[in-house]
Amino acid sequence: MYWKELTTGIYPWDMHDEGIETILDNLQQYAGNNAAYMLAIMHHEKRPLHDNYYHHNPVRKRYLAEDSRSYFTIHPESYTNSRIKPQPSDREFLKGVDWLEIFTQALRKRGMSPGAEISHTPLDSVRGAGEFADCIQRDIYGNPPAHGYFSNQQLCWNSPDARAYMCAIATDLVTHYDIDMIQTCSFLLNQGQLNLHPFLGVALGGCFCASCEKEARKAGMDWDLVRKTVRHYADIMKRATLESNEDWLLLQRGNSSAVMFLIEHPELYHWLKFRSESITRYFKELSEAIHAANSKVDFRFNTCWPEAEFIGQDLTQIGKYVDSIRIMDYAEQSGDEERVLNKGRWLSNVRRQVGEEKIIIDSIAPRAKATPDLIKKGIRTVALGGADGLAYGFYDGATIERLKAIREGMEDCEIQLRNI
Repeated sequence: MYWKELTTGIYPWDMHDEGIETILDNLQQYAGNNAAYMLAIMHHEKRPLHDNYYHHNPVRKRYLAEDSRSYFTIHPESYTNSRIKPQPSDREFLKGVDWLEIFTQALRKRGMSPGAEISHTPLDSVRGAGEFADCIQRDIYGNPPAHGYFSNQQLCWNSPDARAYMCAIATDLVTHYDIDMIQTCSFLLNQGQLNLHPFLGVALGGCFCASCEKEARKAGMDWDLVRKTVRHYADIMKRATLESNEDWLLLQRGNSSAVMFLIEHPELYHWLKFRSESITRYFKELSEAIHAANSKVDFRFNTCWPEAEFIGQDLTQIGKYVDSIRIMDYAEQSGDEERVLNKGRWLSNVRRQVGEEKIIIDSIAPRAKATPDLIKKGIRTVALGGADGLAYGFYDGATIERLKAIREGMEDCEIQLRNI
């Protein structure tokens, strides 16, 4: 069996602390990587994500990343048509260094394939709450959707300024850096609170900003009816209009399927369809910008959400505009063998949507509760499921023992990597 690549993500602070040569030695010697990508823009997050401390960092036990900072040289000419510009690092040990250039040069010297990722939030929350508040998604109540600690950061992809910003970042990266792949895992549209009800939680999702209203009305949607229906169910979900708990209990016990709700309220279907069409347009525009600047680069989408239909992700359409798909399935970190053995279900669904010819890079997680045995079972599961390559998340949380298990798992499955 031949795979296109074995890759993982590297952070600039890893490079500062361990040194890029040490990192690449470990990737090649223990795991067998022929590729890696650097987080060119990284969101606010503790690293390593699921462990209290690093396993092989000689400088620090853990690191709290800045909020949506860039770690490459920003070329002003790429942002001529963008109202928003990336925010560079403020940390003394990181700022003023072109980490992506160091990264790509080091990989090329070893015959490895370099890539770059634009992470979940390319815009920091301070500017999202202030200068660029008009580019942020809004729920039915006019508030930025709550998404963990990513407040005021979910860009609305019906906003021309948000799309222009992402296109400018991507154009900058593929024009000025010797990368083979550019990956995005943008938050798409707010999915609502699905834990409240198997379907109606979606009523709290989507975006109701001025840009969405403009595009919806232009598309012929009955915007006022959609707002009325969504607000009705959103109020119920939030218990804003309940006179007693009885209505809530009836809703919780209700046996109506999602299909029945769509039959009763066709405007909800139109609302979901509008989300998908909006996101597909965003990918089309981003793809055209990337490939106009560099026709050879692999534009990859990192799909993170199994409930894709609620966030506007329709891979049957998005797949037309991306060169490859990465599935962010990190079941191994749960320590649950059943979840690991079921990884093939997500993979098969993505394959159904994008077809046999599209490159699919599946994932494993050599961190948290993952064991060498679970890592090997995860590799076998995605190999038998027809993946075209493997990414693991991430080097910073993996012990050397787990890195070795990746190589051993691939050898057990007789997987060979194609030459870059």
